[in-house]
Amino acid sequence: MPSASPYSYTQAVIANQNVQLASYLRQYLREKGFGETVIANHSTHAVKSLSPVKTRLVIVDYDLLEFGGPDFVRFIRLCDGKLQEAAVCVTINKPNRDKVIVTRDAGANEIIALPLTFETLDKKITRALENPAPFIRHPAYTGPCRRRQTLEEWSGVERRQNNPPTDPEPLKKQRIL
Repeated sequence: MPSASPYSYTQAVIANQNVQLASYLRQYLREKGFGETVIANHSTHAVKSLSPVKTRLVIVDYDLLEFGGPDFVRFIRLCDGKLQEAAVCVTINKPNRDKVIVTRDAGANEIIALPLTFETLDKKITRALENPAPFIRHPAYTGPCRRRQTLEEWSGVERRQNNPPTDPEPLKKQRIL
């Protein structure tokens, strides 16, 4: 007997007015093993479709009808309980720096650029569900940690120490601002 998918008792909500993209995403989620997938073509229907207990994934379009994708993500992050920590992926048609920053600051786990490929979709959804960033709760921001890269340990001159370096040679090689 095959084992059940870890998502078989959960719900995914796709908030997108593009019917073809929504049906493609639904098919992908069925193959991934989601028990229930709801397609909403505007934000009011998407809000009514959210289940405080079962919703584990929300895929929302940046240009969602009525109040837009980033505002919808903020709404999810203001909810109580498990819904607040649901994985949220935002699809962006023609992404630019401003759209990405607004979406990230709203609390999205992943940003999916359109047009998408199966490999990109699978990588982003899997990372959002199985390897999410640490969740932060603060009065100014609630959502996954916005830092996307870990900085390596600094090996240059420590400018904030009381004692100056003994060898001035590294100062010539590094640009210090």
